[in-house]
Amino acid sequence: MKNKTYNKKKIFIVFIAAFLIILFLIGRLVYLMVFDAEYYQKKAEELHERERDIKAARGEIVDVNGTVLATNKTVCTISVIHSQIKEPEEVIKKLSSILELDEETVRKRVEKVSSIERIKTNVEKETGDEIRNLELEGVKVDEDFKRYYPYNELASTVLGFTGGDNQGIIGLEVKYEEYLKGQDGKILTTTDARGVELEGVAEDRMEPVAGDTLQISMDYNVQMYAQQMAEKVMEEKQADGVSIILMNPKNGEILTMVNVPEFNLNDPFTLNTGADGNSLTEEEKQDALNQMWRNRCINDTYEPGSTFKIITSSACLEEGVVNLTDNFSCPGYRVVEDRKIRCHKVGGHGAETFVQGVQNSCNPVFIDIGLRLGADKFCDYFEKFGLMGMTGVDLPGEASTIMHKRENIGLVELATMTFGQSFQVTPMQMAATVSSLINGGTRVIPHFGVRVLTKEGEEVETLRYDSGERILSEDVSETMRTILESVVSEGSGKNGAVEGYRIGGKTATSQTLPRSANKYISSFIGFAPADDPQVLGMCIIYNPQGVYYGGTIAAPVIGKIFENVLPYLGIEKE
Repeated sequence: MKNKTYNKKKIFIVFIAAFLIILFLIGRLVYLMVFDAEYYQKKAEELHERERDIKAARGEIVDVNGTVLATNKTVCTISVIHSQIKEPEEVIKKLSSILELDEETVRKRVEKVSSIERIKTNVEKETGDEIRNLELEGVKVDEDFKRYYPYNELASTVLGFTGGDNQGIIGLEVKYEEYLKGQDGKILTTTDARGVELEGVAEDRMEPVAGDTLQISMDYNVQMYAQQMAEKVMEEKQADGVSIILMNPKNGEILTMVNVPEFNLNDPFTLNTGADGNSLTEEEKQDALNQMWRNRCINDTYEPGSTFKIITSSACLEEGVVNLTDNFSCPGYRVVEDRKIRCHKVGGHGAETFVQGVQNSCNPVFIDIGLRLGADKFCDYFEKFGLMGMTGVDLPGEASTIMHKRENIGLVELATMTFGQSFQVTPMQMAATVSSLINGGTRVIPHFGVRVLTKEGEEVETLRYDSGERILSEDVSETMRTILESVVSEGSGKNGAVEGYRIGGKTATSQTLPRSANKYISSFIGFAPADDPQVLGMCIIYNPQGVYYGGTIAAPVIGKIFENVLPYLGIEKE
């Protein structure tokens, strides 16, 4: 009886276990067939569908007048489908010949067992059409887009370029990627179990959506002229490089940004120095390319020198530590603690007023007023004027100001800072800050982007920039415009004068580190008309040979540009 009872229990347990297993399998089957059916249906479709991307046309970049600066060129992508190739030797021979590729390279890709294998991208359309006309089985020719820049080197460090995947790498191309990139399309074809496309079954196409057009504030004509002027002075002075910025000081719109030597946007991986890239290691070549692609106006910092006296003057006038008629004496140097800090004029300027000190760009005058202001107040104004942060310019990789910590600023550091030494800013920061100080005293955000348009030219979005923060009183701003106009009409900036126009400005000549290298940076910041600035221009010449004074070599560049550009912009002579 015990054995019978025991066996019955065993049978019952086995029965329950089997029942639970069957119940679980039924439940799992119902789940797969009902609740997860869509997933497996998609998997089944994927087994019989082959997908190829259709690249979207990237949005164009146009200047303020609609001139196209970046557009697209139709190219082809050549691919092979292994399962559909019937005569591999012929395919290898034809493709290697037409595409000018090594036979062994083509063979590896043709014989590789995969759903689809790319042979070459960015093939000229004529070449793609030639391959298509051969009607080689298993060879696919898909039309694609490649970025094309009609003016090659024009504004290369600003516009930037795209990579093989048509995505922006540097400049505006990457900054406005969201608007420019568009949405790729797809081609879906049906295949059998072997992966061979079924004849008579239509392709499903999801058409690509083109990217939007970006309109920028740059003017092609002004940019071209400024670039030619930069190349001319670079050649004449055998300089390492020249940067020029032209912008509207009232709203921050940038008309021109030049960094010569520029590079060819349609061939951005070839060095513009003439050096043979093949003689360099991969690391050396990449470093050289990165250096070539740098936008000196925003990526690099420098000691601004005497152009910074505009900022020191504004702070001291605003704080009330100096008046226009205050008298100073310049013996050619000023002793601060144990340091003898020289003026650029070895014999000194003698007795002079504050205005004359600005006209003469006299270091002792600025040391005196800077010491009156004090380190704490100097730092307060440095921050108030926006110099401790970034400008917010719509280009990637903007560098930050390199500045002493407040607690480490002694009298000597303060003295040198008053005339633009012992700290570094970007050229863009200088141009933006001076614009804010002479436009009535409101901070502006420098920018290129103006609006986003459809391919048909309809406005999608107007790009807006927060500005209008007051950083200087209108009275002091007006005073600074008057003083800086006198610098050009009577002082060190005479070479920046333009007949018929009221020009304000300031020159600078700074020495790079280490000082023992005897390398200089010459610069000039000017604006016109002086009483109501519409354009601000800045020229920086890096390591000029021979005469290197900013008033002698940089001021004439801006003067010549203003002479031609102001009438073009509709600013009439007085």
